[in-house]
Amino acid sequence: MNRVLLSLATLASATAFDAIAQETAQPSQPVAWAPSYVGSCGGCNLSGRNLTGWTLSGANYREANLEYAFMRGTHAKETNFEGIHATGADMRAAILTSAKLSGANLENARLQAVQASGAEFKQSILVGTNLQKAMLVGANFAAANLATASLEGADFSGANLSGADLSGTIMMSAIFNGANLSLSKFDGANVQGASFKDARFVGANLTGLIGWREANFEGACASNSTLLPLGLHLSDCE
Repeated sequence: MNRVLLSLATLASATAFDAIAQETAQPSQPVAWAPSYVGSCGGCNLSGRNLTGWTLSGANYREANLEYAFMRGTHAKETNFEGIHATGADMRAAILTSAKLSGANLENARLQAVQASGAEFKQSILVGTNLQKAMLVGANFAAANLATASLEGADFSGANLSGADLSGTIMMSAIFNGANLSLSKFDGANVQGASFKDARFVGANLTGLIGWREANFEGACASNSTLLPLGLHLSDCE
């Protein structure tokens, strides 16, 4: 019995020591344990880790595994997240201003209210991702897959969504003023209450739009190759 109690005490002490070591780890370590880690963690496996509120601005997390990671409120301005695997990650209210997320897999991730103006999402996978009330002014979503994503109340003003797949998205009350939506697809997208003022739809396919009569297309333009739903008329893009 004494041996069992001694073993349990030793195990508890080791666990406590590990917890303290993680909290006091220095930024020079190869794995991002410290709450203010801004070094290089490219390819790291941080699946399911709790990074809530951490400061990662300017760090390199290229191709890291962040699947189902908790990153709520994380500060990651200008951070390199290119090619990350972040399926199901919780990044609500994260600061991603000018961050690089090209080629990232963010399928079914939670990005509500993120601040990601000027961020790069080129060729990223955002299928089923929740971007409600996200600030994405001037962000680059060229050739990104946003099919079935939730975009209600998000601000994409001046964003580049050329070639993006927006099929089945919920875009109610979203803002796309001045955005480039050329060659994009909207099959089954609900745009009720959305604003597309001065947006460009060159070569886009809008035939499957839902609720477009309640959307604002003032100043928006299209081309001869643009496919529009019956009754929607846009001026020619110069």
